[in-house]
Amino acid sequence: MSAPRPLAARIRSRLLTALGASAIAVLLIGFDPAWRVDAWFYDHFSRHLVHEADPAVVVIAIDEKSLAELGRWPWSRRVHARLIDRLGDIGVRGIGLNLLLSEPALYDPEGDALLARALERSGKVVLPVYAEEEYSNGPSVELLPIPEFSATAAALGHVDQSADSDGITRSMYLRAGLGSAHWPSLALALAQLDKPELAGDSSLPGEQLGELPEDGLVPHRWVRNNRVLMPYLDPPDGFPEASYADVLNGRIAEPMLRNRLILIGMTASGMGDGLVPPGRGARLSGVEYQANALNMLLQGKAISPLGLPARVALSLLLICLPLALLGLPGMRKLWQPLLLGIALALLLSLLLLHLAHAWFAPTAVLLVLLLGLLLWLLHALRHTYHRAQSDALTGLANRIRFNEALEQELRVARRSKQPLSLLLLDIDYFKQLNDSRGHAMGDRVLHALAATLQNRARRPRDLIARLGGDEFAVLLPETSAQAAAAIATTLHVDLANLPGKREGDLPMAARFTVSIGIHTSDSAEETVAEMMERTDSALYQAKQLGRNRSFTYGNDLAT
Repeated sequence: MSAPRPLAARIRSRLLTALGASAIAVLLIGFDPAWRVDAWFYDHFSRHLVHEADPAVVVIAIDEKSLAELGRWPWSRRVHARLIDRLGDIGVRGIGLNLLLSEPALYDPEGDALLARALERSGKVVLPVYAEEEYSNGPSVELLPIPEFSATAAALGHVDQSADSDGITRSMYLRAGLGSAHWPSLALALAQLDKPELAGDSSLPGEQLGELPEDGLVPHRWVRNNRVLMPYLDPPDGFPEASYADVLNGRIAEPMLRNRLILIGMTASGMGDGLVPPGRGARLSGVEYQANALNMLLQGKAISPLGLPARVALSLLLICLPLALLGLPGMRKLWQPLLLGIALALLLSLLLLHLAHAWFAPTAVLLVLLLGLLLWLLHALRHTYHRAQSDALTGLANRIRFNEALEQELRVARRSKQPLSLLLLDIDYFKQLNDSRGHAMGDRVLHALAATLQNRARRPRDLIARLGGDEFAVLLPETSAQAAAAIATTLHVDLANLPGKREGDLPMAARFTVSIGIHTSDSAEETVAEMMERTDSALYQAKQLGRNRSFTYGNDLAT
């Protein structure tokens, strides 16, 4: 059994382990190769969040019924002017008109004028800002409403809908724009009309992604900021909804709309945006996406991903915690604090999401801790394998390991045509020593012999084994018979001098000798059984000749 390492060595080992694990975690967080796993965790954890639709949010849908009743799209802007006036008469709190109005209606300029005046009368209408590339992979441009509409709208808001690489729309950027993130989202602009306290940038939730320098070097880059994760309703389109045509023609009860925040947009099949919310299956229109965002802002339930410094700090804490806990009661084995760290990372991610509306992506921590668990398992398996092939008392190879090595070295000797020597040793009168001096002294004698053998067989392929009881074997690849005999002679000398050199460890009364049988294989056909039989026969001859000597198989004289 090996002695425990000094405290300073253990501390140094843990510090180096913590440093290496932290470096791996920082790389995983920085490059984020496992973002899909984090997204999977978020989708499953957020599925159990309970969200209710705010009664103030109502969707007016341009649906199939409206298209059938009011004609082919696009409609005259006179129609939109009539709807806005009607909503003003009813007394709504705000209107988000999620329709592209970036070009004048050349066929109906009077309709544009009517809509502009309706926007001015209302004073509560937010219009969208779109972003698109001028050509494939080209610079982006902002598509603002025409000047007449921009000047009379209560506010403008971007309708950038950012899907992740897997096609799922999990998040919204509360601010975005060309060159800098100067536009609020449409939902945020509408919420700011209702809650002016949301107008300050410092009060906005979301991950701060930083701004580009305003030096004119990147004027055509679409910049995003204040990223939040969306807590969708279940189902995501579960808001009160009225058909555009029904509202326009007075077929909807006014209390449904009075003092509400209205979002108007396309829901008709084939004309919507077809967004995919996480874990919901059904597709979502752009106006319903904005409705979920508005609902989130009104209820203060935006989910903010942890910023990079906070995520790194929390990850490093969770990674180093198992090393700090190792050795405490119940934490004697490394796998125990590692499993605890994995459970804590998942639990903390879940609790932050549900209680603090913050998202901690746990995958970097999980991967590092799982890597530690895997390395511990490999170490444990290796240790178990080593113990299965080692003698418990002396730490030498046992018979199983010896048999495997002998068979392997015989094959190598056949191919290389190099000699292979084997020594078998028995301690002379070991039973008498055990009986007279006790088993504890017998164990010390076995340890002394094992140490002596290890001092004489040091080459990487040399193998020393305890075959059982007081029987030992020394396997010497690429060793001639003369060299093997010389090693046996030095062993006799070492053992003769052993008590005098180590009086404190082995008493003079425990002096012992060994008998050694030697055989060198130089035949390509010799088997393991034959080699063991011939070496054992040589050992028998050494004992018959008076013990404390060695005998080489095939020789007539013992040494």
